[in-house]
Amino acid sequence: MKTAKIKFSYDIIMILILIGLILLFGVLIPDGIFFKPSIIIGTTSDIAYLGIMSLPMTFVILTSGIDLSVGFLMTASAMVFSKTFMMFDNLFLGIVAALAAGVLFGGLNGIIVAKTKIHSWLVTLGTMYIFQSVTWFIGGSHSYAPGNLLVDLGTGKIAGIIPYQLILLIIAFIIFWALDAKSTLGRYLHAIGFNEHAVMFSGVDTKRIQFLIFVLSGLMSAIAGLMFLGRSWEVNQTTAMNLNIEVITLVVLGGTSTAGGVGSVKGTFIAALIIGVLKKGLALMGLSGDVYNFILGAILVASLIVFAYLEKSKKIVSRKMATKNLNES
Repeated sequence: MKTAKIKFSYDIIMILILIGLILLFGVLIPDGIFFKPSIIIGTTSDIAYLGIMSLPMTFVILTSGIDLSVGFLMTASAMVFSKTFMMFDNLFLGIVAALAAGVLFGGLNGIIVAKTKIHSWLVTLGTMYIFQSVTWFIGGSHSYAPGNLLVDLGTGKIAGIIPYQLILLIIAFIIFWALDAKSTLGRYLHAIGFNEHAVMFSGVDTKRIQFLIFVLSGLMSAIAGLMFLGRSWEVNQTTAMNLNIEVITLVVLGGTSTAGGVGSVKGTFIAALIIGVLKKGLALMGLSGDVYNFILGAILVASLIVFAYLEKSKKIVSRKMATKNLNES
């Protein structure tokens, strides 16, 4: 009698890791503080803006691309808001200016990637420094007094427990999940990651899609910048340090292969929750940011190694199947 094997999907494994991490910090942190609903749910406040940026990054990586500029694009857009708000004392005008800047910056990435043969990692490595310089040219650090709508959204909570920023993250997740799993765009993104030339020969304008997802990345980075300002009240050219690594780690940990074609927005969302719990737990234990950065780097490297192994195994199996079919024909 054969024993039935229980197979867990990657998403289920990630959820189990999330639960295990919550239980671990619940035991390690005295007085059961971590088990309080306000603390557990509040872990999302520290990573909501990262989660917002990781959703379009999932689309970019699905197409075998990368966007190294998201962190400085976020701060440059936030700085545009800050400067506009200080000059005109108009919150709505500042928000529009920030979103327009995000679309413009993302469009710059998209045009260069779509119109040239330069890989996106090299393009966005260059624009990353451009956006950092934009932040510096506009002005060092701008703060503004709390009490306006942006700060209320950044720090407010429903019933004193559920952060508004979590609601924004969930809404964005639902939209991107629908685009990924239920739309033609999602199918094209996965197909481009597997074989861009085949998709192109089928009549799909792959360059236009690449342009659009970088514009989308720029827009969501601008929204993330506004969310960040709503919590911190200031931004400067050093704010973006390591943000691109954090965003990429969320996507890769969520199961999206850097080789393209494989991954999902759902996995990215779960990974964001895991990193949020990790960040809050380490902070409550009094551990420094260096410990968080070390663990984050280790997670990224480990995820890349695992996916490289799985990719190699998949190619070996495909090669054996192709050889078998050839011999049988």
